[in-house]
Amino acid sequence: MSYGFTTRFARYALSFSVCLLAVCGASQAARAADAEAVTIDTTFIVKTPPVRLDRPARQARASVILLTGGNGLLSLDSTGTIIDSTGNFLIRSADLFLRDGLNVMMADATPAHPAGLTQANRLSAAHAAELQGFINAAITRWGKPVWVVGTSNGSISAVTAAGFQPVLSGLTGVVLTSSVTQLAPANQPTFNLYASRITVPTLVVWHENDHCTISPPAGSAALFALIPAARKESRSFTHGHSVATDPCGAFSEHGYAGIEEPVVERIADFIRGDHDDWAHR
Repeated sequence: MSYGFTTRFARYALSFSVCLLAVCGASQAARAADAEAVTIDTTFIVKTPPVRLDRPARQARASVILLTGGNGLLSLDSTGTIIDSTGNFLIRSADLFLRDGLNVMMADATPAHPAGLTQANRLSAAHAAELQGFINAAITRWGKPVWVVGTSNGSISAVTAAGFQPVLSGLTGVVLTSSVTQLAPANQPTFNLYASRITVPTLVVWHENDHCTISPPAGSAALFALIPAARKESRSFTHGHSVATDPCGAFSEHGYAGIEEPVVERIADFIRGDHDDWAHR
C-alpha cells in the first residue's frame, strides 16, 4: 500500500512511544495488555514519551527491539523523546508494529557511544552486552517473547545478538531488513561467523530495487543461505515510491518508502507465527 509522502512524512517526524495515560485513558492493567512503545539507551532506563497513534494498539503478543541503521543514534532527550533518526524505516513505523500487536522498544546507542556505533562496535563483546541489557529490559517490562529487529547497519547488531557466543539469553528470534552485508574487510569475517551460528528463528527482508552498494539484494540472499536456523524465511519486496537522492537513504527503496505497512505486516506475521500463507524461500 502506498502513502502520500507529505502526509506520511509529517507523521514520521513525530516522536514515537506509548500513549500517555491522559491521551489513552489506559489503566496500568490495560497497559500491561496493550502493545506499548518505549525508548531506551545504554543506561537501560526505559522511558515512555508521548506519541501519536493513527489507530489504537492491539493486545501485545510479543516484543520487538528496533535497531536503526547509520550510527545508531536516536539522541533521546530527558523525556526519552527521539531527536535523531525519526525518519528511519523502523522508527517511523513504530505505530505499525503496535497496530500489529507488538510491544516496541527503540534503542539508542548513547551514552555508551556518543559518536555513534561503527561496524566494529556492532560486532563487539561490549555491544553484545548492551543488546543483552535491552533484551533484559524488554522481558522485565513486558514478559513477552523478545525479537531483535535491525535495518541496514542495525542488522549487523541483530546478527551479533543472534550469533554471539556465549548466547544471549531471552532472545526468541531476529529480523534482518536491508542488511548491510558488504562490510569492511576487517569486519566481514566476524559478521559471517556470527551469521553462520544463528539458530533462532530468522526472517531476512530486502527490496529488490535496493541500490545501496553495501546492502545489495544478492547480499541478503547470500546471508539468508548462510544462516543455519531451522526456522527461517526470506521475503523480498518491490514497488514503493523513493523520494531520496541517496540510495542508502531512509526514504529510498533501501528504507521501503511507500510500502512500510506491508513490510511491517509480514514481519509481524513471522513473529506471531502467522506466516503459512506466504512462500518459504
